[in-house]
Amino acid sequence: MICLNCGKAIDDDLKVCPFCGSMTEGYNAAPSYGEGAPADLPAADPEPAQAFDDDGQDFFDENPVYPEPRKAGKLTRPALPALVLSALACVFSLACLIMMVSLRSTLREQNSALTGSVSDVQNAVNAVNDRLYELDDTLSRVQSEAYNQLASQSIAITKDITPLTGPVEVDRYNRMFIINAKGNLSVNSSFDWQKYNEATGGWVSVVFTGDATTNEQYGLRLENSYDKNEDTYTSILWANGIRPEASGTYRCVITDATGITKTSAEATVSVA
Repeated sequence: MICLNCGKAIDDDLKVCPFCGSMTEGYNAAPSYGEGAPADLPAADPEPAQAFDDDGQDFFDENPVYPEPRKAGKLTRPALPALVLSALACVFSLACLIMMVSLRSTLREQNSALTGSVSDVQNAVNAVNDRLYELDDTLSRVQSEAYNQLASQSIAITKDITPLTGPVEVDRYNRMFIINAKGNLSVNSSFDWQKYNEATGGWVSVVFTGDATTNEQYGLRLENSYDKNEDTYTSILWANGIRPEASGTYRCVITDATGITKTSAEATVSVA
């Protein structure tokens, strides 16, 4: 028989054309008209005539008729692995997304906890620093009190500076300040008279310790002595022709042989 699709001669018992793959069942069957068909109808040709063009060429060879594509239906087997791989890829992507979201949330919580821990540590450090400052202040105060007690035991001022009640006249020659003290002292090195410097905010020695030491700038003179019977040291600051530059605040720093110091009261001098 002849395949009606491609025009090739094929065996009569074949159901599928081996050349084009079209179905061959019913090619040579006579048409059925059912009951009551007219008797004068011609019988069907056992084999369809082969069509040729004007040049005698096989029409089907140059114009093959291909079977219509099958309609969409069930998936073929080659498409099943791709579908499975696509599904697995979607599941994997979804799992990765969930893991990323969970990891991000975990990192955010850990970062928040770490920030809180750092803040707590910083607060603890600040509290420790504050406590250390308090301890430093306490230690300084205790040391100062202990030193003052030690100085009081080492040096005893029996007569302190008495402030002047009025201005001192220029070129006055008289005793201005006097201090009496007891302890392990020295006439030549234990008494240091100082004047406050407004410009620098510190104390400056105006007359050096020693016997009858003078200061020409301020018109002052220092006289130190020791009374063996009373075991008392006396330091006198004289106005030895005092001058206006001597106006200001004075004090005396007493130092014993071991280096412990004790400061007298302060007194203000006004020179008119």
